[in-house]
Amino acid sequence: MSQRSNLGFTLVELAIVLVIVALLSGGLMMTLSSQIDQRNYNDTQQQLQDIRDALLGYAASHPALDGKPHLPCPDTDGDGLENRVGNACTSNDGQLPWNDLALGNQDAWGNRFRYHVELSFARSDVGFSLSSSATLRVCDQAACTSTLATQIPAIVVSHSRNGLGSITAGNVANPPPASADEIENTDGDRDFVSHTPTPPGPNEFDDLVTWISPNILYSRLIAAGRLP
Repeated sequence: MSQRSNLGFTLVELAIVLVIVALLSGGLMMTLSSQIDQRNYNDTQQQLQDIRDALLGYAASHPALDGKPHLPCPDTDGDGLENRVGNACTSNDGQLPWNDLALGNQDAWGNRFRYHVELSFARSDVGFSLSSSATLRVCDQAACTSTLATQIPAIVVSHSRNGLGSITAGNVANPPPASADEIENTDGDRDFVSHTPTPPGPNEFDDLVTWISPNILYSRLIAAGRLP
């Protein structure tokens, strides 16, 4: 009788230990997943900073035919090179021309960066000047009742972890986004959205957005002797 009691007690203890181990393993897996996500976000944020610097460097080192600076056009066929018809971009929206900028071709989740440029800033015959104006905007939600930045010459987007609306490094289109804020970053118009991530659901948002400030663009080019 005593032997059975001791055996039963040991089995109960073993069950408790297994439950504790399972809980700890699950917690460790969640922690590891969170760490990986955070590392990917940090790496992609650094990539966006490098892209911004590369675009500024491109403008400083690529004069248009009239001697004024210009920005690159989007890549519309997936080869990493800008696409033009004559001196004008084939589209204002596409992938980042990573080959022209001598950068990596994907974010930390294996997707290409979206690149949108004000067409008048990317002409290779007539470059932009201090009097040039852009119309791109970054808003804090799709309705754009308030803006974070205006008159932006160029915007770059990583569609981040969910990848919705992006193109993979293998030139395969991912599924489109469903939330209004993420749709705004894929519809090709002048408005983009940037705010803190929201979880999966009707209002899901995890895009990372950066842009070229006109003031920084002009000041860098003045310092480089390319403007006015």
